[in-house]
Formats: sequence, C-alpha cells, structure tokens
Amino acid sequence: MQGPEISTNSNETHTKRKGPSKMAEGITLHRVDESNKSEEERIFYDPYAVHFVNPAILEYAAKYPEQAKAAVEQMERLFPGLGNSIRARVRYFDDFVRAAVDEELRQLVILGAGYDTRAYRIEGLKGKVRVFEVDH
Repeated sequence: MQGPEISTNSNETHTKRKGPSKMAEGITLHRVDESNKSEEERIFYDPYAVHFVNPAILEYAAKYPEQAKAAVEQMERLFPGLGNSIRARVRYFDDFVRAAVDEELRQLVILGAGYDTRAYRIEGLKGKVRVFEVDH
C-alpha cells in the first residue's frame, strides 16, 4: 500500500492523498457496525455511515464474515479499546450537539469532519443551524 505524497517545499507542506482517508473510513466502519446493532444494544444510530464506506469492504465483510471479524479482532489486539473509544466519542459529541441545539445553537463547526453525518441525523440542526465541516 502506497502512502500519501508529502510536499517538501520549504514554503508549504501539504498531502496529496490517493483515495479516501483510511482513518475516516475506519471510524465510519465503527459507526456502521454500531448502527447495525439492535436498538436496545446500540449507543447511537447513524443510517448514513454505510454510504461512505468503500463498497468493496462491505462486500468482503458480507462474503467472508469470519475473516472480517478476525481483522477487527486483530486491530483490537494492536490498539486495545480503540473501537469502544470511537463509539463513546461519537455518542458523547452527539449528546453535546443535541444539548447545544436545545440551547439555541446557531452555528456548528466540525473540524476533521471525516464523513461526519451529524448535520443530517441530529434532530434540530437542519434548517436552524449553520453547519460547517472542515477537513483536508
């Protein structure tokens, strides 16, 4: 796998990525997984996340569920708690934004948006709050 190109020009530093951000896609996969749980088990629901994941990844997981599960377990061994921290962070910020909407939030800026879908799925944002998503 080839990494991003990084400019070494002393006046500017930027990255030219080939394809979507792996981090954004990985976090989105966690949102998809959590959203596929039953209503009683999940801590948030993101019906839009699945549309941001590479279809080849979803097809692979559907065709080879045991291998996909093993890959997730391998990541959890390498980075213990990563999946749960991603899920907790999503829930925390969902709750935070909902509370801010209740307090008449007028503008929301999401930095490092990475396929964030809150503008579409948080009740009260659409049509009432100006939402800006900033990512590289």
